[in-house]
Amino acid sequence: MTGIDDFLASVVMREALAPATLIAIVASSISVMVLAHRLAFMTVGVSHATLAGLGFAVAFSLPLLPSAAFTAVAVALILALLSPKRGINEDAATGVLFAGAMALGIVLLSGANRHDVDLFGLLFGNILMVSDEDRFWLQCGSAVAMISLLWLAKPWWSMAFDSTSMRAMGLPVQRYRLLLYAVVGLTVVMCVKLAGIVLTAGLLVLPAASAWLWGRGLISIWVISLLLSLGGTWTGLYISYVFDWPSGATVVLVLCAVFLVSRISYWLIHHKETLRRHH
Repeated sequence: MTGIDDFLASVVMREALAPATLIAIVASSISVMVLAHRLAFMTVGVSHATLAGLGFAVAFSLPLLPSAAFTAVAVALILALLSPKRGINEDAATGVLFAGAMALGIVLLSGANRHDVDLFGLLFGNILMVSDEDRFWLQCGSAVAMISLLWLAKPWWSMAFDSTSMRAMGLPVQRYRLLLYAVVGLTVVMCVKLAGIVLTAGLLVLPAASAWLWGRGLISIWVISLLLSLGGTWTGLYISYVFDWPSGATVVLVLCAVFLVSRISYWLIHHKETLRRHH
């Protein structure tokens, strides 16, 4: 098996580590709120809707990540505004916007030169090809997402479990909700660079889903989610290098394995405790 020294000696993999680590930090942090607010399906819809933004970027020679970010945040905000309305729930609104935006993106991309569009990279991620422009926008997006999380973590966490009391106290719950959806939309775009449109939801669900079994509060869940995400991302990149697998898919596969191991371990521990009590 190829050693770690060879992995680190690879210029491509070494340059991919920094942006991948940045995405892992942001995704694992926001994933705690995604799980707390039950926004997993929303992340799927928003990630697929970014194809429209990417289509506009290719068709009109615009920067890819900012265009995708604008589309993702716009779709996320529309979902936040539509879902409370009578006659349409969040799942239905997500399905409508997901289908419409993705169809528009496919139409726009169909007229583009194949050499100008890396469809495989868009669908499944390509962190091995990160330009200086991509790095700049990833850093900007990370700063916005993490500052927002540090500023609003407490109200977002409280909203997930008792929004009624917050409204009774006169707190701007709807404003907090709009900000949360916008930050999730922005994080989705960052994850697309690593895992692609199809697999982005894995980065925004699996770390917190694994951590939720062991954490007992916001801080502990966040720390565990962060450590699992970093470990899974680094391990996935290493495995993808050794076996020449797609990097994004391998990272998500490792995170899936982490979740399964975490779930089985949790069940075994609690099953043993139950047996002891019966005896």
